[in-house]
Amino acid sequence: MADANDVGNVAEPVFIEGRSMVILYGSETGNGEEIATELGKMAERLHFQTVVDEMDSFKLTDLLRASMAVFVTSTTGQGDMPKNTLKFWKSLRRERLNHTNCLGAVKFTIFGLGDSSYPKFNWAARKLRARLLQLGASEAFKAGEADERHDNGIDSIYLPWQQEFRAALLANYPLPEDIQPIPDDVQLPPKYLLRLAPTMTARDQPSNDQEASSLTEEERRFFATKSLSAALTHVDRPRSKAEQVHDVDPPRRKADFPAHIARSDGNWEQKNGRQADLLDRDNVIKDHPEKYLLQKAHHTAKSLPPPDLIPIPNSSVALVIRNERVTPEDHWQDVRHISLLADVRPGFPRCLAGATITIYPKNYPEDVQTLIDLMGWNGTADKPLAWGYASEPSALRAHVGYPRPRRLHVDQDRDTTLRDLLTHNLDITAIPKRNFIRELAFFTDDVREQERLRELAAYGNEQEFYDYTSRPRRTIIELLQDFPRVRIPWNRALDLFPIIRGRLFSVCNGAESVPPRATAVEVEILVALVEYKTIIRKPRQGLASRYLKHLPENTHIRVSFNSSDSLPETDKVTAQRPLIAVATGTGIAPIRALIQDRSAFADQGPTLLFFGCRNRRADFYFHDEWDMRGNIEVHAAFSRDPVKPSEARDLDPYGEDELWPSRQDRQKTPPKVEKPSFATTGLHVYDYDKGKNYVQHHIRKHAQRVGELMRQDPIIAVCGTGGRMSVSVRNALFDAMILSGVVKTREEAQKFLSDPQRCLYWQETW
Repeated sequence: MADANDVGNVAEPVFIEGRSMVILYGSETGNGEEIATELGKMAERLHFQTVVDEMDSFKLTDLLRASMAVFVTSTTGQGDMPKNTLKFWKSLRRERLNHTNCLGAVKFTIFGLGDSSYPKFNWAARKLRARLLQLGASEAFKAGEADERHDNGIDSIYLPWQQEFRAALLANYPLPEDIQPIPDDVQLPPKYLLRLAPTMTARDQPSNDQEASSLTEEERRFFATKSLSAALTHVDRPRSKAEQVHDVDPPRRKADFPAHIARSDGNWEQKNGRQADLLDRDNVIKDHPEKYLLQKAHHTAKSLPPPDLIPIPNSSVALVIRNERVTPEDHWQDVRHISLLADVRPGFPRCLAGATITIYPKNYPEDVQTLIDLMGWNGTADKPLAWGYASEPSALRAHVGYPRPRRLHVDQDRDTTLRDLLTHNLDITAIPKRNFIRELAFFTDDVREQERLRELAAYGNEQEFYDYTSRPRRTIIELLQDFPRVRIPWNRALDLFPIIRGRLFSVCNGAESVPPRATAVEVEILVALVEYKTIIRKPRQGLASRYLKHLPENTHIRVSFNSSDSLPETDKVTAQRPLIAVATGTGIAPIRALIQDRSAFADQGPTLLFFGCRNRRADFYFHDEWDMRGNIEVHAAFSRDPVKPSEARDLDPYGEDELWPSRQDRQKTPPKVEKPSFATTGLHVYDYDKGKNYVQHHIRKHAQRVGELMRQDPIIAVCGTGGRMSVSVRNALFDAMILSGVVKTREEAQKFLSDPQRCLYWQETW
């Protein structure tokens, strides 16, 4: 086993004065962070002193320290900046910076990640670039814009852009003749190293005055009174200040920490908004009962993740009160209606419509043990860890001061082991990224494995990389099983494995489900579990899907809530506006929340709902609710149910067969009605999806009704699977506006939907 302080044979970048780079990213799903990390390693190989971090960790003045700044950002929502850029973006937008040329010394380039199915494609990168130029920064290299909807994904734009950027750096920042770039087959130094923590229990009393002087006040009190403790006590270390807080007996205290209920009446109190009484020590305990076993319960291969929760900033603990499958057992997809009981805390969304909930999943014990066995980590897996830098921070990164990855959160009041990190923090079942595969080549002594790993990650080999990783949804564990000679040192785990990201789900209940002045609220989500088969025989399951599928009721989980920045809060005025809602599949979740929010007002505008799914019997979610509500008109499209011939004609009322009733008539005389076309009006009705039963067909079928509501300052909400659906729906809305006479051309329709004075267009797709 490698020494904890051994980082192997690495090549340190040579320090060259005036050669430094900061790469700042904004990312919601991790793609932006991954690209920023790759660019950082590329820059290090060119001997740039490099820092890679999220935008919000930097101040504008920090940019002036570097020779070059690179910005990588995705676009979220309706052209919005990612959350970890908002602080930085706010500082950039300060009015007093206008006309100051304050960034005149900054050279930058920017790479954006977007989704062309959204109207405001790569809007965040474009806004950021425009503001940097406005403040005097100079663009040292052309901007790049990747499209997630491209057939080959973001790599189709990113990889060529990266190669050109590298060439530009060498041209504009030439290396001295005696210094060459670090080759790709030479390892760079790690950013983070794990170390074993020095341990001291009650049996390890200080042996001399020098050791005793290094103890904390809590430790000194503990050892001074140890002889007075009960002989059978299990306490072998002093309790921390955070733990002592819960030993105090205040009159009453809200249960805002993960208290575990030992009796059913405690569950009733939480569910009905009453505060748990912490004086009732028999009923509420701080730790899960498993913690009090004399011998820790052994997790079998089929056991669930452990119940303990790690602290995550701005999160809370929620109780699972329902986990119900809403699709038939014989249906191909498992869709869950999950209800959570959550505390109403500061920052809780005032309006649930458009809000999302982030759930933090865990890895299963069997997967964790599989990885430990593969890597030979059994001797270290359960020992306490310490945190530290792999090397001393440079002057450029001294202000960062973060000894572990930013999104890695651990309980500071308890020991953390490698097994804990693999369970709660590291995404060991993720699809491996290119950089991960490239790094593995340094940890195998098999030459053929080294060559194969480097070949997979090589530039120009994108199709093979995709076929091996994303196409079969191969996991990191399966990759390591395919390369049995790979042995990652345990102390490099943080440097290689990605951090588990919370999964976002749309809230599907609204204000009418939230009692006024409630201290605890029931929040509902509709989750389509990610389960499928690929060319790999073992069925695929997403990390969050597997976690949620087997989540028992009365389980505590870690969650956080996020308000919508693009959908205004429903009030008396907005409730009176007509709602044109289009949803497919589980996209009905945010639509349902919006409808419920509007139902809280007596005076509300009409709702026109177009809903698409496969079958009326299997996945027509919440259909019973629509029948019970007034003032709502529902048109459902069941794409896999058979369509009657008469209904098929109704789905394409402007189609060729309707304008030319028969082939015989077509041959006799020309048609009396001129066929609309894309060339004359911009109509897309003839271009594709003919003969199908999708929501866009029903939008065109009811064009007159759509046009009627379009004239009344409507709210338009489009939710569901992204890509082709959202583009098709937008085109259908253009067609409906033309056919109903609201506008005359496609260009006018585009301007209409983009004008906030005429309608509010909200899209939530994934």
